[in-house]
Amino acid sequence: MILGMEDSDSLDPPAAPSATPVDPPQRPQHSAALPLRLWALKKFAAPHPATSVVVCLGILWLALWLAIDWWQALPEPQFLLAGAPLLAWYALAILSMAALLQRLSRPRPAYAAALLLSLGLVPMPLLLAAILAPYLNPVWLAAAAIAVLIYSFCYLARGLRAFTGQSQRLAALGGLVLLMGAIWTSDALDVIPDVWTAQEIAEPKDSSDSQADEEALLFGQSARIDQALATIRPDASSRPKAFFLGFAGVGEQKVFAQEIGLASRVLSERYGMDGRGLSLINDERDLQSAPLASATALKYSLRGLAGRMNLERDVLFLAISSHGAQDPSIAVSNSDLPFNELSDEDLAAALSDAGIKWRVIIISACYAGGFIESLKDSRTIVITAAAADRTSFGCSNDSDLTYFGEAFYRDALPEARSLRDAFDKAKSAIAARERREHVDASKPQAYFGAELEAKLAAMKDHAQ
Repeated sequence: MILGMEDSDSLDPPAAPSATPVDPPQRPQHSAALPLRLWALKKFAAPHPATSVVVCLGILWLALWLAIDWWQALPEPQFLLAGAPLLAWYALAILSMAALLQRLSRPRPAYAAALLLSLGLVPMPLLLAAILAPYLNPVWLAAAAIAVLIYSFCYLARGLRAFTGQSQRLAALGGLVLLMGAIWTSDALDVIPDVWTAQEIAEPKDSSDSQADEEALLFGQSARIDQALATIRPDASSRPKAFFLGFAGVGEQKVFAQEIGLASRVLSERYGMDGRGLSLINDERDLQSAPLASATALKYSLRGLAGRMNLERDVLFLAISSHGAQDPSIAVSNSDLPFNELSDEDLAAALSDAGIKWRVIIISACYAGGFIESLKDSRTIVITAAAADRTSFGCSNDSDLTYFGEAFYRDALPEARSLRDAFDKAKSAIAARERREHVDASKPQAYFGAELEAKLAAMKDHAQ
């Protein structure tokens, strides 16, 4: 009986199927396809990321950076091993973001998953800074940056939800803050891991059948300077006046002569110099039109200008454009003439010997910041295109002006409220350009003597 009952129970018909269909379980995505689904912001069942995927993604971004860096250094890229250690800064930022995402998430994802998310975020700021920034105006660049931040938040939030099964907006927001902080810090510290740099090619000198008669040419320089000084008319007014002296140090590149020409025009218009000045120009294209630039000519010209200035009130604007060295010194060369470099001590001594007290000295050259210490006092303003340990850019025959000349003389100074305002604007513009071009920052420097800054503020920009 019992057996029979059990048998009958076992023969009962199966229960009717439920009217509500049951979805088949979602099939996990293959680990190698995770980055694509993450970037597309698609839902997926996230498996534990394979280590090989994380490693391959890191190698891919490293290769992409090296390729972009090489492309930006064309046409003559030169490998620079010294830039490689800076890559560790970005590796640290990625590892830190992964740790932060894991720590802020509840429940916590595996570290490999957080690291995959952090690596997947790399191309957005990289492509924005390296590819788009050089071609977008400030408005479009700001819009693009905002779009990248919005996408980055959505990317992190969607990815963390996929790996944890719950909303992780706080963790995504924390990751976004860390990303912005890393970008700001990298910019402030100038951490640019350039491993390819544009090679500076020395430009060959043009040979010429007619060589300049060096002795006659040099012998006649004092007469040329005297002739230029003779055009400076005396002014009996009691108001402070501005005088100009330009110095284009290297004649092999035309850019220095052109920059001094622009400096003379802009400063003369702004400070009403009314022909009170002269320029010493080294330019292989023309050895006759202007007195040549040399340390001796500079000393002679300063003494001549001092004789036409009221040294108690008038201001000298001295603009120098040339190559520079870390000594510090200014390169002086022209058609194989026997010129010596101009050191910071030479320049300080020449100004002191001439007795010129009020002076604005603007030096557009590599390592020019090294001149500041020897020249600064309360009646002196010194503005330089680069720090004492930095090079500046644009010193070649394919440039009309150096980077500093464009930013300071051409763009900032004509409309600036003061020399300090012009320097600040030029410094920001140069830094932005150098970031776009991925070159080591020149970091322009300046010293503003308080007495002279107050004096210039009291002088009209366009003095009569």
